[in-house]
Amino acid sequence: MPEPIKWHCDVRVFYEKTGMAKFISHLDTVHLFTRAIKRAKIPIWFTEGFNPHAFLTFAMPLSLGVESYCETVDIRLMQEEDLDELAHRLDSALPPDIHISKIAPPRLSPQEIAWADYKIIFNNAGEYLASRANTVLSSNEITVMKKVKQGRSKVEKEVDIKDKILKYSVDMENENTVLNITLTSGMQNNINPSLLIGKIVDGTDTDADSVDIIKLKSYTAELTPWE
Repeated sequence: MPEPIKWHCDVRVFYEKTGMAKFISHLDTVHLFTRAIKRAKIPIWFTEGFNPHAFLTFAMPLSLGVESYCETVDIRLMQEEDLDELAHRLDSALPPDIHISKIAPPRLSPQEIAWADYKIIFNNAGEYLASRANTVLSSNEITVMKKVKQGRSKVEKEVDIKDKILKYSVDMENENTVLNITLTSGMQNNINPSLLIGKIVDGTDTDADSVDIIKLKSYTAELTPWE
C-alpha cells in the first residue's frame, strides 16, 4: 500500500460574497472555488481513495440571497507559499463579487462559532416598519415556523427564537429601516435572519424579498471575533 501523501499546512481563506454573488448557492460556491484554485495554480492537497477531490472545508453554508463580509474556507497546501501573494492569485481567479480579504493560518475551529452580526435593510420601508420591528423584538416571545429534525426527516414546527437574539438596534437611514442584530450562529444552533424578517413584515406592505441581509462578523460563545 502506498504511503499517504502528507500536506504541508492548513490555511484559512477569508472572503467576501456580495452583490450578485449572493445568488450563488453553497454547492455552486464550492465548485467555483475548486475551479478558481485550479486556475490560480494553488498547490492544494487532494483527498485520496477512489474519488480524490480538492480539500476544502467551509466554516458553514451561507444562505442563498445573503451577502457576507466574513466567509471562510480552509484548504491544505502541499508546499510553503507566500500567503499574501496566494491571496492575490486566488482573488484574480474569482468573479468580481467574491473578494479574498486575506489568507492566514486558522486560529479557531468552525465548531466554536456561536454568534453572528447582521445588518438587515428594509428598503423604502419608512418609520412604520421601524416601529413594527421594535414591537416584535421587544416582545416576550418571538414565535416563528422553523424546520427542525424529527427522526431522520425535517418538519416545520413553531419555535420561540427570543433567546436566540443577543442584542439589536433599529435605525432609519433615509427611507430605509435598518436593523443591526446579533443572532445565534454555528453548526448546532443557527438562526436564519429570514425567519425574523418574515415575522417583522407579516401584515405590512413590505415584501420580504426586497430586504437586504448582510452578515458582518462571526463570534465565539465568549464574543471573541472568530478567525
